[in-house]
Amino acid sequence: MSNPEFSPTNHGDLTRRVLLWMLVLSIVPLLVMASQGYHCGKQAIVEKTNEQLVSVANARAELVESWLDQRSSEIDIIASSPSVARCCAHFADLTEEEIDAEVTMMLRAILNRVAAYDDLTVLGPGGVQIARVSRRILASSEVPSEIRDFAENLLDTSLKPPSEPVLNSDGSVVYRIGRVIGTGSDKSTVIATLNLTRGLDPVVQTKDGGSNGFGLGKTGKVFLAHSKLMPVTEPFAHESRFALRNPLPERYLDLFATRGIPREYMDFLNNTVWGVGAQIEGINWIVVAEQDKAEALAWLYTLIRRVTITGVLSVIVIAFVARWTSQRLGEPLRVLAHVAQQVRGGAMDERVGPLHGAEAEEVRKAFNQMLDDLRDKQKELVRTATLASIGELSSSIVHEMRNPLSSIKMNLQALKRDVEPDPANRELAGIADAQVRRLERMLEDLLQYGRPLELRPEPVSFAEIMGSVSAVVREQALAKRVRIEPHDELLGVKLLVDPEQICRALTNVVMNAMQASPTDGVVAVRARKEALWSDVGFLIVSDAGSGLTDEALERAFSPFFTTKEGGTGLGLANVKKIIELHGGIVTAENGVNGGAVFTMRLPLATGSGE
Repeated sequence: MSNPEFSPTNHGDLTRRVLLWMLVLSIVPLLVMASQGYHCGKQAIVEKTNEQLVSVANARAELVESWLDQRSSEIDIIASSPSVARCCAHFADLTEEEIDAEVTMMLRAILNRVAAYDDLTVLGPGGVQIARVSRRILASSEVPSEIRDFAENLLDTSLKPPSEPVLNSDGSVVYRIGRVIGTGSDKSTVIATLNLTRGLDPVVQTKDGGSNGFGLGKTGKVFLAHSKLMPVTEPFAHESRFALRNPLPERYLDLFATRGIPREYMDFLNNTVWGVGAQIEGINWIVVAEQDKAEALAWLYTLIRRVTITGVLSVIVIAFVARWTSQRLGEPLRVLAHVAQQVRGGAMDERVGPLHGAEAEEVRKAFNQMLDDLRDKQKELVRTATLASIGELSSSIVHEMRNPLSSIKMNLQALKRDVEPDPANRELAGIADAQVRRLERMLEDLLQYGRPLELRPEPVSFAEIMGSVSAVVREQALAKRVRIEPHDELLGVKLLVDPEQICRALTNVVMNAMQASPTDGVVAVRARKEALWSDVGFLIVSDAGSGLTDEALERAFSPFFTTKEGGTGLGLANVKKIIELHGGIVTAENGVNGGAVFTMRLPLATGSGE
């Protein structure tokens, strides 16, 4: 029964899946990057704009403070002038011309030099006017009541009292400062009326052809504000005085409460802005710096549009690429599916022909290699099943033959004693006894080969293994004068093996090496690690014999193959069985300097090093 998933005509689903996954793998990262880019871009813009707002507000605040300090210094100079002090102390004895010559001329010089002054007034004791100069034509020589009231409220130590800015009828904002001269009944005052619109507007705002120079874009605004929500300077470039004629919304109170911290709010035109307030030292004024949020984020909106256009174009390109890719991928898959169906039907020798593309060719080679391995595994399974059957049959035969063989052996030993005086019969009895013993060994090897083994692995040192092996082969080694040389290169690491089974396997290999070695020869048994960091070790047995023939190298571990007279052909087969049950490999080769070399690859006990 064919599998519809691999049907040659069922390729539409592949196209849809390729398209879907390509869209997911491309659009999702785009969306993630766009989201991260938007977030990072917005954060950078917010931080940069806030930094610029704070910088502009603080810089303008310093300029305003410096400007007010200069005005205060000028009033202080007037108040500390000896001419003013003398006129205030002796005004009754001086003529108007003398006062004009000494005080009025000084006031007028300051008025003409500093454009910010609307008028300068000096009042003597009792509020008597000593001198007064003004930019406006005075309708009366009397001192205005607001100036007198301001003078009366001046304290002896006050240079800048809590004066409130006042909006004039002409739309300008004025502010008064004063200085006290003397104390008590001799108290005199110097009062100056500052025109903040004329004096501070140029300081707070920098205008150039209708655009500001704050670094806050086209919508940036910088102005002075009083804590009672009164604008002190005009934030707009035009002359309508809109802001000065209207109080600020109450939401501006937050700027006074959180001075120096940027905030987002609605300005007096109901536009969403980012703004910050910088405190003016000594008075309840702040410099407000604002920029429309929409203008600050304009570049970010441009980025979103570009990302959207890029995303749409990407989807179109991906759709075409997905269709082309699915067709390119589908053709090799259909070929593979066809071959798989043929193999499933029993054609084990069916293979995939050349395919287009390096990747497809790699898949073809891997697929064909897999089919070859499956065929080999099938043969191995058949062989294993055959051997298992042979093992069961062998066990049955061995058990059936042991009893009669034991009887024959006992009878031969009895006959051997009876024919001991006859040399000819004694030789024949010896030959028969030797053959019975050989038959016993063969049956024992056959039983071991067919019997299933249950391993009990534990950490065992190479010295312990060699001790057991040496005890078994010592007599044979002494008889043939062959020296066994162990070489432990495991650096204290132990083997993770079944001690009894590994001793049996290693003993078999060492015995073969001894039999192949000449008299006075050396059999070297070396234990070493694959690498310092590896958990694999090797037991290597090498002899000084004549080596193995090509046939022996190929069939060394095959059952019932032997090159020794009287051998059973099951010794090395049992060795292979034991090593493979440990998850290892045993190989045979001829050494570079002659002799045979048997290598057993075995696991090491992790953490057993000293």
